[in-house]
Amino acid sequence: MDWTEMDWAEAFPLRRSVPWRSLDTEALVVDVKSGLLYPLNSVGARIWELCDGARSIDDIVGVVAGEFAAPEPTIRADTVEFIERLADAKLVSIERRRKGESR
Repeated sequence: MDWTEMDWAEAFPLRRSVPWRSLDTEALVVDVKSGLLYPLNSVGARIWELCDGARSIDDIVGVVAGEFAAPEPTIRADTVEFIERLADAKLVSIERRRKGESR
């Protein structure tokens, strides 16, 4: 997938069905197949929670920007980079569709 040409309003990340637990404001994601543990800070944990397949990356950026004190461009860049890393680790898949279309 070419991330540079992606329309973030049409990109819907869906987290894989892997074990994970919230730990206060942080989270721990377990990839049983690879045997890897992914500790997530509070922002990463919130993004992970929001990767439900119902929200676009633009939607996720909007939620995170409303909950954390940082400039929107920084939140957008960090959120996109984090979701790219999750996708690279095969912890989320990115479905491309128009807003309002069902899966």
